[in-house]
Formats: sequence, C-alpha cells, structure tokens
Amino acid sequence: SVNSFEGPVLDLFKRVIDKVESEKSSLALQRRLNEDKLTLLTKRLEASEGEKSEYIKRYEDAINDKKKLTDEYMNRITDLQANRRSLDERYSNLLKTLDSTKHESTDWKRKYEQVLSRQKAEEDQASSEIASLKSRSSAAEARLAAAREQAQSAQEEAEEWKRKYDVAVREAKSALEKAAIVQERTNKQTQLREDVLREEFSGTLAEKDEEIKEKTAKIEHAEMCLTTLKLELK
Repeated sequence: SVNSFEGPVLDLFKRVIDKVESEKSSLALQRRLNEDKLTLLTKRLEASEGEKSEYIKRYEDAINDKKKLTDEYMNRITDLQANRRSLDERYSNLLKTLDSTKHESTDWKRKYEQVLSRQKAEEDQASSEIASLKSRSSAAEARLAAAREQAQSAQEEAEEWKRKYDVAVREAKSALEKAAIVQERTNKQTQLREDVLREEFSGTLAEKDEEIKEKTAKIEHAEMCLTTLKLELK
C-alpha cells in the first residue's frame, strides 16, 4: 500500500537530511576552524612582518654604526699621519739646530786653539826675554807664572767645556730618539715631550753659551796679562 511505502521513503529522506545536516554542521565547524587557523596565520604573518621590519632596522643601524666607526677610524688615521709628519718635521729641525750648534762649537774650539797657540808662542818669547833680563826676572817670573796658571786653567776649562758639549750632544740625541719612539701617541703626550725636549735643549745651549762667554773672557784676560807682561819686559 501507499502508506507502507511512504514510511521507508520518509525514513530514507530523514536519514539523508540528517546526514546532510550533519555534514553541513561538520563543514561549518571545519570552516570555523579554517577561519581560526587563517586568523592565527594572519597574526603570525603580521608578527613576522614586524620582526622582519625590526631586523631590517637593526641591520640598517648596524650598517650605519659600521660606517660611522669606519669614518672615525679613517679620520683618526689621517690625524695620526698628519701628527707624524709634523713630528718628523720638528725632529728634522732639531737635527739641523743640533748640527748648527756642533759647527759653532767646532769654530769656537778652533779659535781657542789659535789663541792658545799664539799664547804659547808669546810665552816662549817672554821666556827668552826673561832669560836675557835676569836682573828684572823676579817680578816678571811671578807674573809669567800667574799667566801660565791662567792659561792652564783656561785649557782645563776648555776640556771641561768639550766634555759638557759631548754630554749635551748625547742628551739631545737621546731626547730626539725618545721623541721618535712616541710619535704615534696622543697629541698631548707628544706636545709635552716636545716641550721637555725643547726646554732641556735650550738649557743646554744656554749653559754652553755661558761657558763659552766665560772661556772667552778668561782668554782675553790671559792675553791682556801677556800683553802687559810683554810691555813690562820691554
């Protein structure tokens, strides 16, 4: 009958509809899960983009820092090279000054030897005249002895002057070598050492000038004594 047929069909339709509804619910749930996954992936992507931007910024900062350090390093190298050239020039000037002083000292020594030679010749002549004028030799011999003593003193002072000059040359050379060793240190240290070197060198030159003046004065005094003695002998 029709009723007996409708029952199974309705049951079949109901099962089909229930299955469709179940599949529909399952698909809806799957869709929501996929949407949640998409949302999570979107957030992760945004976070990854943020991290990417952060790392890009850090990379650019690192590049800029590297460039800044490189520029500073190159500037430092340029400054050190300029300082070295300046120090080399000052070192060369000091060497020239030292060489000039050495020549000047040699000239003074030569002049002193000439005066000493002339003084010795005059002493020999005075001795000859004294031998021929023994009646007046007592006072003349006393004066001659004084002149010889002054000449000996002048010679000893000249030798002492030469020794001090050699010491001054060694000290100046040592100071110049120290200045060359510290040429790559900071400008302040270099300037301080140069000031010390200049002060020591100036002091040595001033001392030498004083000694030269004293020696010259004594030589002139000895010449005056010999001249006076020669006039008295005549």
